[in-house]
Amino acid sequence: MAISRARKLRDKQIREGKLDPAIKRRSWDGVQPVTKSTPTLQEKKRRVAHKHKRNSFPHTEDGSVYYFTPASSSGITQGRASGL
Repeated sequence: MAISRARKLRDKQIREGKLDPAIKRRSWDGVQPVTKSTPTLQEKKRRVAHKHKRNSFPHTEDGSVYYFTPASSSGITQGRASGL
């Protein structure tokens, strides 16, 4: 089989006294690779239940929601809707 272009380039760099890239790939230096696990049913349910809670409207303790509307002809610029 023929020698690849990348292998020829690596050999040339080694001959010239430069660092061999294969040395960098040999060791993890004590780091253990982590395998990715699939989420459990509980994790899936929690993710769906909390999906938009950080980005929702600001709620108060009594469950009401504050909302802001631009200046209108009636002069009301801020309102409060309860029960939303």
